[in-house]
Amino acid sequence: MAQVWVWMRNGLALVGVLAIGFWLGTGRAVNASSSESGQGVQFQLTGVDRGSSLLVYHPGTKSVYVYQGAMEGNAALQCTYKFQMDRPGDVIQREGCGVQKLIP
Repeated sequence: MAQVWVWMRNGLALVGVLAIGFWLGTGRAVNASSSESGQGVQFQLTGVDRGSSLLVYHPGTKSVYVYQGAMEGNAALQCTYKFQMDRPGDVIQREGCGVQKLIP
C-alpha cells in the first residue's frame, strides 16, 4: 500500500509540474529574429525536412523572401521568389528574385 501511495504522489507531482509549465508558456509569441526597435530583418524556418523553407521579412521594403529547400542540398541558399506587400488587404505581388551571386 505504501508503494502505491509513492507512485500516486510522484504521478500527481509530475502532472502538477507539467500543468504549471504549460500555463507559464501559453500566450507567448516566439520571434526568431528581430531587432530592439522592430525594424530589423525577421525570419522563420518552417519545418526541418525536405519540404522546409526559410521565410525572411524585410520591414524596410515590406517584402517577404522565400528560400525553398532550406535543409537540403549545399549550404548556399538561393532566393526562390519574394512577395511585395504595400498595404494590408491589397493584392500581394509574387516576383522572382532574379539572378544572384554565390559570393557577394
